Amino acid sequence: ILPEERFVDYPKLNELIKLKDDLLRNRNHPPMYLKTDLKTFDITTLGKFDVILMDPPWEEYYNRVQGMPIMGSIDKLLPWSFEEIANLPIDQIADVPSFIFLWVGSEGLDMGRALFRKWGYKRCEDIVWVKTNKKSLDPKLEYQLGRNGKGILQRIKEHCLVGLKGDVRRASDSHFIHANIDTDVIVEEEPPLGSTEKPSEIYQMIERFCLGRKRLELFGEDHNIKPGWLTIGNNLSNTNFNLSEYDSWVSGDYGYPNVTDYNGGRYLGTSNEIENLRPKSPRMNYQQSQEDQSMKFGFGGAPVNPTQVNMNNLLREDFSQNQQNLMSLNVNTGENIPLQMGDIQQNQYNGNLPGAGGGGYYQQGFNGNQGNSNNM
Repeated sequence: ILPEERFVDYPKLNELIKLKDDLLRNRNHPPMYLKTDLKTFDITTLGKFDVILMDPPWEEYYNRVQGMPIMGSIDKLLPWSFEEIANLPIDQIADVPSFIFLWVGSEGLDMGRALFRKWGYKRCEDIVWVKTNKKSLDPKLEYQLGRNGKGILQRIKEHCLVGLKGDVRRASDSHFIHANIDTDVIVEEEPPLGSTEKPSEIYQMIERFCLGRKRLELFGEDHNIKPGWLTIGNNLSNTNFNLSEYDSWVSGDYGYPNVTDYNGGRYLGTSNEIENLRPKSPRMNYQQSQEDQSMKFGFGGAPVNPTQVNMNNLLREDFSQNQQNLMSLNVNTGENIPLQMGDIQQNQYNGNLPGAGGGGYYQQGFNGNQGNSNNM
């Protein structure tokens, strides 16, 4: 099902997405891009951003095509070490609040969580890309690729971890987030062998969710250049970056309807029609709102009742010992069930969370305690 066809049976949601996309077309600034080596370029000179999207050159990407007849040069897939990725000063260019969307392939979940801890993010979602290969010219070749991995099953998915820096509340920060519009699963054809291109739907999901207009993509290539984004990478073929012009497009603490085009306004803005259609948090009494109304958002599912689940200690990670101790909360009984490291990927989203759609992660009590691994 194409993204634009997914909600045809849900008229209100379909209309909401059309309204959001129309507003984005008017408010997204022209693409801006900078060809540079991120190992040497000082990204802190760019200022701070509302959204950062990254797809680092993981070793997994390089290993999956070794010895295979790929399109293009394999040099662009030469991997960065984990330490090189971790040394990027992401924490210095991330505003508070802000989000990061980090592609980690199918094998990099642990490394992604470690990066979040170093950069001061709380993990709040896991978007999964399920790959199809209907257009594959050589199914046998595709099967051989699965044998190069470390798993015992054929790899047909990749993960994009979503992190939050700071504190965002669904009800009071509607100028910055509109939650529960999109789902947390993308189903799209995989790219040609040797390409690390990700589904373009991820941009639409980000833009409909986060209303901040300062959006940065790192490790970008030509296919990543999009309206509304600043794209930086060494594999770009050209540069049109002008910092003063870019800043003029996203300056000012306002949005639509105060400005109707892309010239000015840090925030996307909204309209009465969008506000009437978009999902909102249920009303809570005053005590609940003071104690429990922290960040609860998702891609695909209604808001979780904050009195039902306490997720503070869902994830406890000890990377120094190269292991993880997880507690999976059984919502129905309240029983804490310890999980082993091999159970992480399948069981940390147990599908029992009310309205989570089997995939949403809802962090209770996001209060800006950045980098505290006990609350990841």
